[in-house]
Amino acid sequence: MKTKKSEKANLENKRSLFFQIGIVLVLAAILAAFEWSTKLGNLYIFEPKEGDETIEFTPPITRTEPEKKNIVKPAFVIEPMIVPDKTIIIDEPEILSSEDFPDNKVPIFEPTPDSVDDPIYYKVEIYPKFMGKNDKAFRDYILENIKFPEDAIENGLVGKVQVKFVVGTDGKLYDIEILRKVHPVVDQEVLRVIANSPKWEPAIQQGKYVKAMYGVVINFQLN
Repeated sequence: MKTKKSEKANLENKRSLFFQIGIVLVLAAILAAFEWSTKLGNLYIFEPKEGDETIEFTPPITRTEPEKKNIVKPAFVIEPMIVPDKTIIIDEPEILSSEDFPDNKVPIFEPTPDSVDDPIYYKVEIYPKFMGKNDKAFRDYILENIKFPEDAIENGLVGKVQVKFVVGTDGKLYDIEILRKVHPVVDQEVLRVIANSPKWEPAIQQGKYVKAMYGVVINFQLN
């Protein structure tokens, strides 16, 4: 009858073998660690030399642009000027037609030179006409040529400028005067445009050209 050893007895015999294998693995691990440390120690460290080009990067700066103000377009409103008892309503001037004369003939009047002694009329039979046209033509001239000064827009200078002037017998404008002011920059612009006005057709009274007072109100406003 054969005697069999237990598996536990066999493992006890191999115990020394396992111990030796463990020592070998530990030594191998230590050796590998030394080799890795040596490799790290030999890493190349870059140091810039004098004269080498240096590229600097500056991150972009985001700037917030100031909010732009919406400048509204200026508007001009032309109104009739009212002078107590001596008013020229430019919206509805008197128009002389052929029916106002016998035989349906409209007389032709020759202009007379202006004189200091000539009276200035506030009410006439035929009112002066801008370039021989109606009052709308004068409004259009003002609207096309007047410029709302930037200072007035920025400072909100609005209001009505009331101006009067004399239309001479030669069709030129005289004695331009501002009766109601808003601001010097606005008032001067009104004077500039009116002073540069083309010739008018003079007023007619009792069959001859006469001096006549004319007035207008310009309303400066921002819509």
